[in-house]
Amino acid sequence: MLSGRLISVLVALLFCVLSNAQNRVAADVEIKSMMDGKVTTVTKRVFCQAGGRVVTVFNYPARSVTVSNLNGELTVYSPASNEVYSTRSDDYSTRDELLYIFLSGRSSDLGLSAFGYLMESSVPEEDGIVKRTFRTSRKGDVPVVVVVLKDFLPIYAEYRDLAGKVLSKSYFSGYDYASRFVFPSRVTAIDYVKDGKDSTVTRTLYTNLAVGSQEPEFDFKVPSGAIPSKNPLLK
Repeated sequence: MLSGRLISVLVALLFCVLSNAQNRVAADVEIKSMMDGKVTTVTKRVFCQAGGRVVTVFNYPARSVTVSNLNGELTVYSPASNEVYSTRSDDYSTRDELLYIFLSGRSSDLGLSAFGYLMESSVPEEDGIVKRTFRTSRKGDVPVVVVVLKDFLPIYAEYRDLAGKVLSKSYFSGYDYASRFVFPSRVTAIDYVKDGKDSTVTRTLYTNLAVGSQEPEFDFKVPSGAIPSKNPLLK
């Protein structure tokens, strides 16, 4: 018969295992962008952890693996050539990765507070809808963002300049309320391009969502014999 102390230890270990499982989520992602009548497609599988570490396995148009984190540290590994490139920039921070935003419980403001945005107003409307306006004075960021929530989940976001001109819009849909991880399976973004050019429409689909996944890619490490290379984006 197990002693009370041993039972306590086993329960604690089980709790740790379950907690770690809940802190991981993976999804297949397909991104289609259309501009000037041309469509580009990117497919990948994203492995996101609550601590902000994100491993992305790109399948199309080229096979590569990236590892990034909240600090903006980025590593790009190309399996075909066994080359690796590393850099750091705030632009590469995983704070704006949608899976991370939801996994870390920041969906009510789409993670804007992590970028220094302050909520200016929160206006309740009908049918459980709330309209929130956020502002920032940080250079380089869109100064005004409006987020519309329905039942505490984002369904729309609008990005404006100081004059009130809409720069882009995003629509969030396809929530599965029966799952353990409530997340939008479809995001449609419209970016309004300057100089009279056509707007860019981007549709992102998330499928095969796996909460608590134990897939080995979560712990991906670049092979020790990888060859340092220049930025693959410049090749």
